[in-house]
Amino acid sequence: MIEKQEKLALSVCFRYAATMTTSLRHLNALRAFEAAARHQSISRAADELNVSHSVVSQHVKNLEAWFGTELFTRSGNRIVLSEDGRALLPRISGGFQTLSDACSDLLRATQKGTLTISAEPALASLWLRKRITEFCDLFPKIDIDLRPAWQPPQLGEGHADLIIHFETRLPAAGVKRHRLFPIDGYPACAPGVRDRLLSQDGKIDWSDAPLIHDNGREIWHNWFVEHEPGKIRWQQGRVYSDLSLAIDAAVDEEGIVLADDILCAKEMKSGMLVRLDDRQIRCVWYSVATPRRASRKAAVDTFTVWLLEKSSALAD
Repeated sequence: MIEKQEKLALSVCFRYAATMTTSLRHLNALRAFEAAARHQSISRAADELNVSHSVVSQHVKNLEAWFGTELFTRSGNRIVLSEDGRALLPRISGGFQTLSDACSDLLRATQKGTLTISAEPALASLWLRKRITEFCDLFPKIDIDLRPAWQPPQLGEGHADLIIHFETRLPAAGVKRHRLFPIDGYPACAPGVRDRLLSQDGKIDWSDAPLIHDNGREIWHNWFVEHEPGKIRWQQGRVYSDLSLAIDAAVDEEGIVLADDILCAKEMKSGMLVRLDDRQIRCVWYSVATPRRASRKAAVDTFTVWLLEKSSALAD
């Protein structure tokens, strides 16, 4: 009797192990499904996973063939979770979160070293510094040397381990890029300046507005071309070499700056600056550049994944 029970138990274990092995064989497909379901988009899932649209699509098809059911309903380029897909998603998401938490807990205890991060100066001082402090609290054995630089250095040994800068200034070859978030600028100024500029009908005379520029006049030029065509006031105003200086100048009532909700969050929330006009313009994308895998420190991946997750809401 005991021998039969032991054989039965072994049979159950073998069947469980076989099922587990088959499931793990589809781990990449499950990742693709989870990302596509979360974004409700094959393209955005492909961007997140750094693979092509066709790879994610094929993974989902393979998974549907394995389960024998459709996980999405498709209408043109749109995808919507099917009933079976909706039932599967929370358990798959929970499983990946468990794996992620387990790895993060171990990495926090074991991963160590020093990362040299080169960042655009305004981003470094106005946004990135606080995030690095938070990261170092979570990963106390990883030290970060933050180096603001207007011109990004080389990536690699003896230079920078990671660069966070304007997308247009990142190295063109030999690196892996990750988009962080865009900056959308709108006119803002100190309350006193607003009160002086607003006419009785609540409008601004943009032909005589006192402008503050940072790093050249291009962004204000683009704003005028899109929203006040024909006016050339963008050619006037003081130019500061850095956004931090331009923000300080605007707080000190020197004029109007193109502010945003990320780098200028403190000034906007405190009321030191107020929005003067709802019209905005895309100023720049910030992106992260890391070396190709062969020459990349393990801590670079840890920091990059953490930072992208931390800022994911800003990229939407």
